[in-house]
Amino acid sequence: MTQGKSDKAAILARLPIRGNEDPYTVTIGGFYRRWFNLIDDLQLLIDTVATIQGTEDEDWVPAWSAVAERYERKAEALLARRKRAEARNAFLQAKSFYSIARFPAPYHSGSAICPPDMSPIKARAYERYLDCYRRATELLPDAPRIIQVRRDGKEAAGYLRLPKRASRSRKVPAVLVMCGADMYKEDREKYAEGAMAEGMGALVVDAPGTGQTSFPHAPESVVAWQAALGALARQPEIDGKRLGAFGVSRGGQWVIRLAAHDARVKALIACAPGGVGYWGTPEERAEWRQAAEERARTNWFGPRGTKPPARPITEAEQREEFLRWSLKDNGLLEKLTMPMYLVNGKVDHLTPIGNIYMLLESGPPTGRVARVYADDGHIAARNEKEWAPAAWRWLREQLTR
Repeated sequence: MTQGKSDKAAILARLPIRGNEDPYTVTIGGFYRRWFNLIDDLQLLIDTVATIQGTEDEDWVPAWSAVAERYERKAEALLARRKRAEARNAFLQAKSFYSIARFPAPYHSGSAICPPDMSPIKARAYERYLDCYRRATELLPDAPRIIQVRRDGKEAAGYLRLPKRASRSRKVPAVLVMCGADMYKEDREKYAEGAMAEGMGALVVDAPGTGQTSFPHAPESVVAWQAALGALARQPEIDGKRLGAFGVSRGGQWVIRLAAHDARVKALIACAPGGVGYWGTPEERAEWRQAAEERARTNWFGPRGTKPPARPITEAEQREEFLRWSLKDNGLLEKLTMPMYLVNGKVDHLTPIGNIYMLLESGPPTGRVARVYADDGHIAARNEKEWAPAAWRWLREQLTR
């Protein structure tokens, strides 16, 4: 391994800000923002990116799996020396590099671990990803409780984490941690730990259309989150009257949508929320279309030779999809009356900060907190060390009043 975690802050500080989905560069707001809070050695990430020859499975998966395998071997060696904490972290590092290898699959509508259209090489990376996470959780004093969420013949899997003091006689508030488009429940452990550090339980569930769930990605799949909220409330150690929700990126969008449908959400944290109803300026809409078209043209995370032909996205198509999700245009914005902690980077090519301003301009005159970082991009990953602890502390205060 290279420079290690000690230089992480310095590396983040010197990265350029560039909101895009370019997998050949490491930037603030760019493609690798997803893993900044998971990977200890960012220099190793940067060095590996420099070797990437393409995003097709045959190029992409081996490059990242090789790094993950090094961490697996390190974890096994540490276990043999009975260094359980260090071994656990090495398994988590292996899992995070396998997370890049399996990106963005699996998207599927069935409940099998690997969908039939996933290539064998990517299916193996996903299986190793799940196994490394399992090995890491086995080294915890209290392993996560696996929760099955069911509704209307569909299901999703989640992990429940509880603080040490939680019990049937001493119930604690809890948070539903909502995953996004391409980061799954195994990638969200640090958010569960953020909740636990404030004495709250956390249930982390795969988002509709991703990971181990059969709910499709569609606005009506908000029922999956409502079912997850119910499953959380039924846990004997949880105070079902003190529930919050947390989400990043598409997870932030789901948090807002769930809160508009379910009054059990007493307070929420939304990082980079979309779907609020902010249509954007012509320049912002064009930037989003350009990013989507560039991603389709240059990045294909699938088997070699299977990339579909790229085509431009019209503004009419963009508007149609926008209206499917817009809380404002679907008459749901006024239902958002609970306290909110809102955060994002200013340079965001996916969910412009106009969404945050729209939330601040609506609802009650008090109870909403917002933080926008001028030196950051989508999900404010560079500044997460600042905003995340503050957000968890704020949420605990809201749920324990």
